[in-house]
Amino acid sequence: MTYDELKTQIADFLNRSDLTSKLDSFIDITEGELNRRLRTKDMVIRANAVADGQYLSLPSDWLEAINIEITSNDFTPLLQQSIESLDVYRKANDNTSGQPVYFAIVDKTLELAPTPDQDYTLQLTYYGSIPALSSTNTTNFVSTGHPDVYLYGCLKHASIYLMEDERVSMFSQLFEKALEEMRMEQERAEFGKGSLIPRRRTYGKAHKTTYHLKN
Repeated sequence: MTYDELKTQIADFLNRSDLTSKLDSFIDITEGELNRRLRTKDMVIRANAVADGQYLSLPSDWLEAINIEITSNDFTPLLQQSIESLDVYRKANDNTSGQPVYFAIVDKTLELAPTPDQDYTLQLTYYGSIPALSSTNTTNFVSTGHPDVYLYGCLKHASIYLMEDERVSMFSQLFEKALEEMRMEQERAEFGKGSLIPRRRTYGKAHKTTYHLKN
C-alpha cells in the first residue's frame, strides 16, 4: 500500500470527505505508536561511526541500542551502563582517557568511557525508526508487507479524534490483532524451522552507513 492509497482507504473506511487535512496527522500518530511498540528485524540497522570524543551524536533514526563495538584494532564490544555508573567509573579511574569500554545513552547522545585517547571506529547495531510515509517516501516495509497495521492504526486514531467510541474499540482490536500477527510472522522468519537457539541480537539487514560524529 502506498502513501496515497493509505489516505484514500482511511477516508473510505471513515466515509468522510472532510478530513483531508487530518489524514497526515493520523498517519504520523500511528507511526509514532509503531516506533514505540515494534522491534523487528526490518528495523535493525548497522552503521559505522568515528569516535573521537566523550560525547557523540547518534543517527537521527536511532530508537534503541542492540550492540556497539570497536572495529578498529580489534573487535571489542562495549558494555552499556547508566550515566551514573559512568561517572563512578570516571572518578575511580581519575578520568583518564583510553580505549572505550563502556557506553551510556542520553537522549540522542552516546557517552563513552574512558574518553577516547584517539580516533576509534565503532559499529553501531541498533533499532531504527520506521521511515515515515510522505509524498516523497511513498512506501516502507510496514505499508508493503503489513498494510492492515497501518490502516487499522490510522482508523483507530481517527476514531479517537472523531470521538466515536464504538469505532475506537473495533479498530483498536483489529489493530492489535494485525500487530500481533506481524510480530509472529517476524519470529517465524527469524527462526525458520530450526531449533530456537539463543544468540546475540545482531540479525537483520545490514544498512551500511558511515557517520563522522564530532563533539
